[in-house]
Amino acid sequence: MIEKSKLETLNSLDLFLELFNNMTDLVFLTKVNSDQSFSYILLNKPAKDLYGLTNESFGKPIEELLPKSAYQTIKRKYQEAMDRKKPIVYEDKVSGSYFPNSSKNSDFIYWESTITPVFNQEGKCTHLLAIVRDLTDQRQRENLIKEMKERFELVWNSVADAMYIFDKNEYFVSVNKAFERLFGWTEEEVLNDRLISILPEDSKEEFRNIIEKIKMGETVSTQEVKRVKKNGEWIHFLASYSPLYNQNGDWNGGVVVYKDITERKKYEEKLRQLALQDPLTGLANRTYFSHCLIAEMEKAKRTKQTLSVFVLDIDHFKEINDTFGHDIGDEVLKVFAKRVKSALRKNDILARIGGDEFVILLPDLTEENNVSEIADRIQQSLHAEWIIANEKIHITSSIGISLLEDFNIDEKVLFKHADLALYKAKKKGKNNYQIYKE
Repeated sequence: MIEKSKLETLNSLDLFLELFNNMTDLVFLTKVNSDQSFSYILLNKPAKDLYGLTNESFGKPIEELLPKSAYQTIKRKYQEAMDRKKPIVYEDKVSGSYFPNSSKNSDFIYWESTITPVFNQEGKCTHLLAIVRDLTDQRQRENLIKEMKERFELVWNSVADAMYIFDKNEYFVSVNKAFERLFGWTEEEVLNDRLISILPEDSKEEFRNIIEKIKMGETVSTQEVKRVKKNGEWIHFLASYSPLYNQNGDWNGGVVVYKDITERKKYEEKLRQLALQDPLTGLANRTYFSHCLIAEMEKAKRTKQTLSVFVLDIDHFKEINDTFGHDIGDEVLKVFAKRVKSALRKNDILARIGGDEFVILLPDLTEENNVSEIADRIQQSLHAEWIIANEKIHITSSIGISLLEDFNIDEKVLFKHADLALYKAKKKGKNNYQIYKE
């Protein structure tokens, strides 16, 4: 009968072996032979499985058991640990092809190894204990994060628009290359000097209102703003502001995108000086519209974004003039212009090109649905009751729409396509819109 103490010892040994073989780390106990060769005397199951070793491998020179390159690395590290007479830690990246039994689906396997030398009373190294931790999953996550960060930085610094991130205290956190180019300050300057401000004095209240909105989770887009360069010059922008949150979901700052419209503003001013404006409605006239259309078509060719042209008129406008007189007809045109403009985006251009005929330029479109949405808004804006000089008048509009899909056509062809679509809308009974299709 087995003595109780021996039974407890056997049970403890079984427990140790169970724990030893179920460790996720690889454990290698290596004997240093008299000829300075190395042989394994104890490996846990993960270590044996990795190299396809069995208990019969114990005692054999590890040079015979391992791939040559793996053996050379291990030998060099074993020797380093013996020479330094203390544990060493190192990380290694090994081709996954060396480990056909590995469950890792990876081109490379990453290891962190701790090698501890064991010395006898004479100071001679007799054994080496190596504990190897698989870092592959961790390194893959780190590499993925690094790759995503590099891609973000590439996009961040490649866009033409100035962008910057600020924290909840409204201090700069990061600016892109376009910001540096447009404003003249480097990222280092704006991060290290908190007195630097791009806000003109008369814009601080406007900016404060925007901050309050994004603190509440709103995204503020297409705000026309002025900002100050390092040399004191002003730049005109279309600005968009989006909130940022920390891991707890608390507001933690924002990201700002500035689209430089300085040249557009200068051009608009030049056109105003040349009186390129419809005197009745205050809208742009045909000449101004043509200039803008040509410029936006050139831009669309570069950016590969589409744009759209609307041609619209007032249904039965001749009858309105004949019934109520030209003075009321003129008032109808002015109110019509205001209502249509209210349905457009801030960077869309509405022009009157004669009589009751109007045109709209919609630049920077991302998809065809934007066109239908705006056309619906225009039609909706006309539904409210019309009272002109105490006269109740029913007003509807027909709209022809063309999309820039072929970058080789000129503005005249694009305009003609919209006219053809308008003609189709008229034939369908008016008070509708049609999109030109080949």
